[in-house]
Amino acid sequence: MRTWGEARASAIARLRGGVDPRTAALDADVLLAFALGVGKEELFAHPERRLGPDDDARFTALVERRARGEPVAYLRGFKEFYGLRFRVDHRVLVPRPETETLVDEARAFIGGRALTVVDVGTGCGAIACAIAAHERGVRVIAVDASPDALAVCEANALALGVAERVEPRLGDLLTPVRERVDVVCANLPYLPERALEHLVGERTSLAFEPRAAVAAGDDGLALIRRAVADLPRVLAPGGAAFFECDPPQTAEVARDLEAIGLAPTVARDLAGSPRVVRGVARHAQEA
Repeated sequence: MRTWGEARASAIARLRGGVDPRTAALDADVLLAFALGVGKEELFAHPERRLGPDDDARFTALVERRARGEPVAYLRGFKEFYGLRFRVDHRVLVPRPETETLVDEARAFIGGRALTVVDVGTGCGAIACAIAAHERGVRVIAVDASPDALAVCEANALALGVAERVEPRLGDLLTPVRERVDVVCANLPYLPERALEHLVGERTSLAFEPRAAVAAGDDGLALIRRAVADLPRVLAPGGAAFFECDPPQTAEVARDLEAIGLAPTVARDLAGSPRVVRGVARHAQEA
């Protein structure tokens, strides 16, 4: 049987010939460690160890799936986000690092207060559960139009110990929200439909993720516009809304928020790109 080092080298070579060669070495390391049930440190320290037949077969199958572009998160069944581990599969979008900026911005506004938060288009519940896990006084309403996505969200909330404060609701955008809330968070689909085919070639994971979770209309803003239009109905005086956007969209989303009476600002992600648009509502006497 092959040694760990031989299996790693073979996987790197295969992945470099796959659809996403840029991360070949990292993917090989992550998948081999996962298949063996060891940490990467042990993997590097003992390249002379040999794989058993079952481990070798499992690793080979994972490498083949990754070579075709399937996200590593789907292959392992989980993704790290905001210091937490989330279960993910083909029913939900894989959480992206840039979305952590939205959580940071929302938490800065919450500031330890006992507020009601809505996570619109919650998917696997990454935003909802991350906020609930770090802001112990909040109650989070997690909304999604997909029953499958809500099932994943519920499982994550339970696994992370926040199920008592994360309430899943099935429905279209803010429609299931009937009460006034203090914070609205939304990482809604924002890719243009016409661009998706081209982008799949560059971002291979998009070919495997739910189409409804990534694309929205001709310019990518169809769902964000609808959510913004419904904010006056649900956002409490002094509340705030946070929208993750594609960087070129942030100026238009800021204008839309200003048009309904919110004061907009834009936050940059760790790469320095404008990413999250915040709109703060006036207080009761000004509403």
